[in-house]
Amino acid sequence: MVISFSAVLYIMAKLSERMGEAMQIKPYYYLYYVGILFFVLASGYTLVFQTADADLVHMVSNLLLAVGMTFGLVATVKYWGWLIKEIL
Repeated sequence: MVISFSAVLYIMAKLSERMGEAMQIKPYYYLYYVGILFFVLASGYTLVFQTADADLVHMVSNLLLAVGMTFGLVATVKYWGWLIKEIL
């Protein structure tokens, strides 16, 4: 799951980087890479602390995943939010 989300964020970062250059807006695509970093941290945390309290490890891992997805969401809204305005 983490690998697939990371791949999606990487693809979105590359697409948004090109679109940001064309639209001449700030480089918000770095937020995608921050999101990928949080995904990697969540995976690493789960692997390192397998023998610890399972509920706590699961909660911290999910929290890191949620933070990563939030960074991806913010970047997506910055770059692709105009599509919703066009549809509505």
